Amino acid sequence: MTRKELIEARGSKTQQEVALNLGVTQKYVSKLELGHRNPSMKLACKISSYYGISLEKLFPDIFLPQNSP
Repeated sequence: MTRKELIEARGSKTQQEVALNLGVTQKYVSKLELGHRNPSMKLACKISSYYGISLEKLFPDIFLPQNSP
């Protein structure tokens, strides 16, 4: 599941630029955006602060309850 809000928050910045600012690798940023990895709480908070967007918006699959059928 792609994290659209996270990708949109990056805007015109490259994954490499974001990675350098967050202290992670470009590959890790890519995996976060694709939903293949979940950040630690510390990193999630850092990302939220970096973009100025709530955790719930950036990572709804982690922080919002899912409706079960």
